[in-house]
Amino acid sequence: MLISVFSALWFIMFGCDAAFVIGLSIWLRKKTVDEKARIMTIIGVFNLVYWVFYKVMLAKDPTFEFILATELPFQLCNLNMIMIVVAMNWRKPALLNFCYCFGIIGAVLALLAPDPGFVNVRLLHVRGYGYWITHHILICQSIMIVSTGFYRPKYKDLLKSMLILLVLYFVMYFINLILRNVTGLPINYLYTFGMPGNSILEMLYRILPVYPIYLVPALVALTPVMMGFIALGRIGEPCPDAVQS
Repeated sequence: MLISVFSALWFIMFGCDAAFVIGLSIWLRKKTVDEKARIMTIIGVFNLVYWVFYKVMLAKDPTFEFILATELPFQLCNLNMIMIVVAMNWRKPALLNFCYCFGIIGAVLALLAPDPGFVNVRLLHVRGYGYWITHHILICQSIMIVSTGFYRPKYKDLLKSMLILLVLYFVMYFINLILRNVTGLPINYLYTFGMPGNSILEMLYRILPVYPIYLVPALVALTPVMMGFIALGRIGEPCPDAVQS
């Protein structure tokens, strides 16, 4: 079975996400915050190891042009995979809010608008089990930060998490510049230089035709969505030892 956006398999995988999140969240809500952190750290480390395995296998795929400089873990979803493990143990509300909100947004956008090379592929092909499964695990991880009762989101944490994103974004812009000068390749982590063929990014560039700040209006547009995430995360009674600001 081939996987592409809105295919039967695409919907089935989201259904599996829901079942996994609901089941594990019900179980973990009865645990202490330390036990929750330990379990979710294990899941996070597994996803990171799985991502490395996927990249190694992708490098061996004769149908894929693998260039190490363009496959570093500097895209938003890759950064979230790393930061979730840190957040589980550092327990800073702003970082947890960042991983919760932007982990969901980044992974969902990646699954709604994947690169062409990852569309209409078999799930058992490296481009299938690598790209699609790592992003689905990330969605589950991000949601469970709140659904397990580990973190109780607050609206005041959102501004700090947006600041974290802006810092990462402009750091990646300069990393892109350095890597472009060193390699001569069009390195483009976090899409600071746009993405030809992506209608959403092209529209944003028409609104504000200046790299890298062309994406800043998107952050403003996504603010109500993230406030909705926080509202959902505040439904019900908080766990006694939930991390709060």
